[in-house]
Amino acid sequence: MKRSKLAIASFTTLLVATAGTLGFNTLSADAVADRIVAEPDANQRHAMSMAFNISDAFSYAAEQIEPSVVHITTKNITRRGEVAGGLGSGVIIDASGYIVTNNHVVQNGNSIVVRLFDGRELEADLIGTFPETDIAVLKVEADDLKPARFADSEAMKVGQWVLAVGSPFGYDQTVTAGIVSAKGRGGLGPGTENIGSRGLQEFIQTDAAINPGNSGGPLVDLNGNIVGINTAIISRTGSNNGLGFAIPADIAQSVAEQIIETGDVQRGWLGIQMAALDPVAAHDMGIPGGVVVGRVLPDGPAEKAKLRENDIITKIGGRSTENLVRLSNAIMLIKPNEPAKITYIRNGDERTTSAILSDRDRAQVHNDGGDYIEELGIGIVPKTLMERIGRRPVREIIGYEIVDIEAGSIAAEIGFTT
Repeated sequence: MKRSKLAIASFTTLLVATAGTLGFNTLSADAVADRIVAEPDANQRHAMSMAFNISDAFSYAAEQIEPSVVHITTKNITRRGEVAGGLGSGVIIDASGYIVTNNHVVQNGNSIVVRLFDGRELEADLIGTFPETDIAVLKVEADDLKPARFADSEAMKVGQWVLAVGSPFGYDQTVTAGIVSAKGRGGLGPGTENIGSRGLQEFIQTDAAINPGNSGGPLVDLNGNIVGINTAIISRTGSNNGLGFAIPADIAQSVAEQIIETGDVQRGWLGIQMAALDPVAAHDMGIPGGVVVGRVLPDGPAEKAKLRENDIITKIGGRSTENLVRLSNAIMLIKPNEPAKITYIRNGDERTTSAILSDRDRAQVHNDGGDYIEELGIGIVPKTLMERIGRRPVREIIGYEIVDIEAGSIAAEIGFTT
């Protein structure tokens, strides 16, 4: 208490001394009135109008998206009866109750509760997850739900305004503003918070404030449409430091739709070994980038599409492929057995072809010397185990390891796991 009085007293003395030294300028009543009623000039009015327009745009976007954003609480009750919890955000994408969030928000919860914009709290079912992209889909049973729309994240440009909406530190329906700082950002390493998987390395970077609890919430454009799902930050303190990352909407939408349709995600496989195109070579060719076909695997989709070694792939399935990550994700977004248009350069000439992609998981099983048991819906590979008594090996046991299980198959219903 004494220290507080001393601080106040010191400040008062300083103020008096300053006033005594410098004096105060006094204004007449007319001068004060002139200052109060002075009208802004044309430039000021124009600047104010632009500021109000931006403010109105933010308000409009917030009004559009807020009814679709949910607060998520998870609980995990251990065998000892201990309760651990977590929180995050999500966004309604379908009027029937489907919600997109992050896998890392719900992966450790055996109880998931969703709080809607109007305050209703509902138990949510976990429909499916795809950890490689950190996407999960929940479902609630409720009426009068307002789904959000997905925007074309490919069309977003660096510098455009975006809003992040969610529940940072539990404060639900929090709206923050920023810009798209970068696209196609990868290489997130030490210091990354909240990220559930390092599988996907193609993020939208933003300086809109994202904190723990924002995970799973939407990043939206000024129309209030989803351009990304907030998933990670880089920070030395564990809270916002101006480096936030969101999963692009086209990836999140594709994964979510597959989970809703089948409970699983099928990934395409082109059947090539890839190499990055040298930036100098790309500049000389007048292209932003591309991926060099290093090897065409026999009997694969690429061979059937007549691709060759040293072809440079610049686009597939409507997505530009400036680098290895972009091509890998573009292939992942194409469902197996669906045609994909491929744009490539051969000997300086731009060409196009079409490929019917295979299922990546099945292709991997066969590459590992395994096979698929169609009746059960499982992929297996040979496995040699060593039976031991204590630490002493006794004999080898030849068996098979389950490496893939199709959603809805007999194996899945029985409860087999990989």
